[in-house]
Amino acid sequence: MSAVVLARLRDLFVAPTADLPATQVAERAVPSTLAVLAAGADGAVAGSALALAAAAALRARCAVVCVWSGATTPPRPGLASAATRRTADRLGARGLVVAARGRLVTVALPAADGEARAAAERALAAAGDAPVVIVIAGARPPALDPLLAAVDRIVIVPPPDAPSGLEALAVDAAAHLGRSTAILRLPRTGTTANHLLAGTGLVLGPSLRAAATSALEGGHG
Repeated sequence: MSAVVLARLRDLFVAPTADLPATQVAERAVPSTLAVLAAGADGAVAGSALALAAAAALRARCAVVCVWSGATTPPRPGLASAATRRTADRLGARGLVVAARGRLVTVALPAADGEARAAAERALAAAGDAPVVIVIAGARPPALDPLLAAVDRIVIVPPPDAPSGLEALAVDAAAHLGRSTAILRLPRTGTTANHLLAGTGLVLGPSLRAAATSALEGGHG
């Protein structure tokens, strides 16, 4: 793995932050707000999986996934439930770029980090009872750290070729934001099927559902 790739992974999972006390915040039985740190396309899959798992556990009719990658890409709409469409309309009225698909409302956060933070905060405020997952799928700027400090749990999605020790560094960095943490290892078998099912916003494949449920429960294994 090249030094450039290593640097990019470090910037994604272990961004420099101010010296904050490593104070653990009391965990909810089922977190209703989560942040996902993932590289590239893994972010959308992990975010969708966690959002659907959280919605099922909380018996919510839909969930919201906010995605930031450093470039604004409008999400694709699809067939959606009535509750999902209503939530999408409510978020759209807040000036957010949204699309409804299945039981998920996807919000494309602006590329500029300050605008992305403000947009995510509006989404959190307007989501109502729907769980919210904030996906950071690019080199994380410090301006987004207040979002991580505001959610119930930070979920780290390491790439399959991550260097030894990266997970421990990422968990330690998350702990300094005062959040509980979990690790979601995306299944590498049946990848295409898992991606397609998660993309419907309705159902998950068995292996991906098991991985997301474990992370929702705070698993590090």
